Amino acid sequence: MAVAMHSRIPPDLSLNLQKGGIRLEEAREDMLIASVPKDQLVEAVQHIHDDLGGRFITSCGSDMRKLDGCFRISQLFGLDADKTFLVLFTDIDPADPTIPTITSLIPGAGWAEREVRDLIGVEPVGHPDLRRLVLPDDWPNNLYPLRKDFKVDERPHSAPENKVHIKIPPKDTSVLPIGPFFPTLEEPVLINLYVHGEEIVDIDYRGFFGHRGVEKLGDSDLTYQQVPFLAERICGI
Repeated sequence: MAVAMHSRIPPDLSLNLQKGGIRLEEAREDMLIASVPKDQLVEAVQHIHDDLGGRFITSCGSDMRKLDGCFRISQLFGLDADKTFLVLFTDIDPADPTIPTITSLIPGAGWAEREVRDLIGVEPVGHPDLRRLVLPDDWPNNLYPLRKDFKVDERPHSAPENKVHIKIPPKDTSVLPIGPFFPTLEEPVLINLYVHGEEIVDIDYRGFFGHRGVEKLGDSDLTYQQVPFLAERICGI
């Protein structure tokens, strides 16, 4: 596939990028879009992070089954030295909705991968903490609200058998809970501090108590002009 390179993208960057199974798909003024098979994702991310100095920003998932017959998981990096963004996507077969985790290389990807698992249903294999992040604990299993076949007005039944998963405290620590409602917090979150004497040795966070499904609303019922109208009225906190 021939890719037209904009003059603003350094040619050596495009050559250095195409390693570790990475395939350059498109080049824009300040963005490169590339793909990689899922069995080469970890190698590709390591190349971007270690060799190219890529700064991980986030991961996101899309339900592309009606268009391309797949789920698409994208990793967004900032190549700051080149003032360029890189979108690295992997297409996932719906018959095997899994993808290798990259948290062993970039611990900060952990929450993004859990969010993709909750909302799209693609599981990051090898992730050290697969508890739910966005969905409530009594959400039914195998039901993913950002898949296209989930209706915006669907009201799933409660599944009380899904127990609350609490992080096991480190040995010889006490748990200091803050929240979910607390005078110094601007919105409901639960923060468990694991303390050993006066020292905080670990922390566990649970948010999204006020999650209202705005993404689903914007992805289904709203028109292109209505989405900004709604987004502008969401509290920034």
